[in-house]
Amino acid sequence: YSDILIATDNFSSDNLLGEGGYGVVYKGKLKDGQLIAVKLHKEANTQGVAELHSEVYRRSFARHTNIVTLLGYCCKENLKILIYEYVCNKSLEWHLFGEQMKYYNVFCYRKKKNNTEKVLDWNQRNAVAIGTAKGLRFLHEECRGSPIVHQDIRLSNILLTGEFVPLLGDYGLAKWKTNKSDEPRRIPGNLGYLAPECAENGIYSVKTDVYAFGIVLLELISGRKTRENHQQSIRLWALPLIQTLSFDELVDSRLEGSYSTYEVYNIARAAYLCVQIKPEMRPSMGEVLCLLEGSNGHLRHVKSSLYPIILTTEGQS
Repeated sequence: YSDILIATDNFSSDNLLGEGGYGVVYKGKLKDGQLIAVKLHKEANTQGVAELHSEVYRRSFARHTNIVTLLGYCCKENLKILIYEYVCNKSLEWHLFGEQMKYYNVFCYRKKKNNTEKVLDWNQRNAVAIGTAKGLRFLHEECRGSPIVHQDIRLSNILLTGEFVPLLGDYGLAKWKTNKSDEPRRIPGNLGYLAPECAENGIYSVKTDVYAFGIVLLELISGRKTRENHQQSIRLWALPLIQTLSFDELVDSRLEGSYSTYEVYNIARAAYLCVQIKPEMRPSMGEVLCLLEGSNGHLRHVKSSLYPIILTTEGQS
């Protein structure tokens, strides 16, 4: 704890990065010069320390190129402190929406300023989609022990390095929240990303992550938010366009037609399957990654019901 106080200059307001759903975050610098993001969560009581230790230990094995590294943690009375690697290039939400965004990611927050950087080009968007899918597949299918459910997949939780490599942050933090039984249960995440079964009963699974990732893919393709100005949801807007392969209407107009039709087809098809209402109709993240990479030959084991007739046509080049 004393090392964290020194690293953050006693949690100085000058080092405040921002606030997220699970606490306040400060930028810090360790004695060896490494920059860190320190997430501080204050509980009403000191319960849940053993659970936190168990969860952090489990997540210490979640080391992947596309996942923000959890470096450590400590507890002080009713404070729970998580230490992450510092990611400097803001979130995917910032790069996709700039000044229109409502929430800055707590890891990459910077003071608000005019967004003079160009919009993400198609190659960057395609690479971000594939990289994020790899990180999520790792959590679901390749972690030691049981799968890790992220529970809060959204644009602001996808961070970008200086080379625009995507890193998933804030995975599984909902399980560290210890509410009293008489307090209202808080469902983590943005409603626009919540799968129907999760919104109804609050139960998370790998399939609810898949649904949220499908919404992210729709945002990447279209440059639209989950819901804008009380308009229909992005899902209801996009699915008919995907069904008719109306890519000119689907793709972000800011790209000015500069995109690969074949890659758009791959992402649109993956998104279409991810956001199916019934969880059993959604693919696994391994299957999603194959779709994004165009590796259809590896999908022979997938149920034919996962492929609507409109999406079995050959991708356009």
